[in-house]
Formats: sequence, C-alpha cells, structure tokens
Amino acid sequence: MNELLSLLLSLLKNQLPQYSEIYPSFDAVPVSSKSSKLFTVISPHSFRSGQAFPDGSVRITPFIADFRISLLAPLTTPNEKLLSFFYTFLVPALLSANCFLSEMQSDAPKTDLQLQKLVYSATFRIKGLYFPDTEQEVST
Repeated sequence: MNELLSLLLSLLKNQLPQYSEIYPSFDAVPVSSKSSKLFTVISPHSFRSGQAFPDGSVRITPFIADFRISLLAPLTTPNEKLLSFFYTFLVPALLSANCFLSEMQSDAPKTDLQLQKLVYSATFRIKGLYFPDTEQEVST
C-alpha cells in the first residue's frame, strides 16, 4: 500500500509540476502549515489482494486498492472553482499516466469547520497485479 501511495504522490507531482502542494494523509505537517490556497491530500482507504498465482519463479498477486483524494481550499472558494480544478487537472493527471484507475466515486463539496476548509473528495479504485521484486526476496 505504501508503494502505491508513493506512486500516486509521485505521479501527481510529476503531472502537475506547477502544483506541488500534494501530501499523504499521514505526513506530520499540520493543516495550518499547508497552503492557504488549494492543496491535495491522498489517503489510503482500503486494500484487498486475491489469490497469488505462479509465473515462472515468482508469484503474482492481483489487488484492488482504494484511495481517497481530497482537495482542500479556503472556505470562501466557490464550489465551481473547486470542482473545475478537480476535474480539469487532478482526474486527467491520473488518467494520462495510464495507471490502473478503474472506478471513481465523488462526494459533494463539504465544509470542514474544524480545518476551516472547503473539501471535495473522491475515492479512486485502482486494480492491478503485484510482481514481487525477485532481487529482494529472502530465500528460506
């Protein structure tokens, strides 16, 4: 799951170099220290793996991972601006990199009074196959 989170963070930062305010949900940076404008937070939501199957000397494991991607903005940001940024920049960045994005479910924009932010979130489902790095495997 950490590898997938790192991959998504890197993907978005590379696809949106002019917009580098992208954070994992488990960083130690308080929201108050993050941008006073727009920023994105990526959170692992769930992970499921299937029955591994052999391919030569390795076992390949199918997986499904859900990530929550939230765009946070000042409370005064119009909903249209938040939605426009989300669908004009974030979603195309994920799709253009040929990641295994298979589904997306979004919520309505919400006000988070504790954070003093307007939040727009979507859950992205990624399906794929895990190929273990054979050089790092420990033989038993």
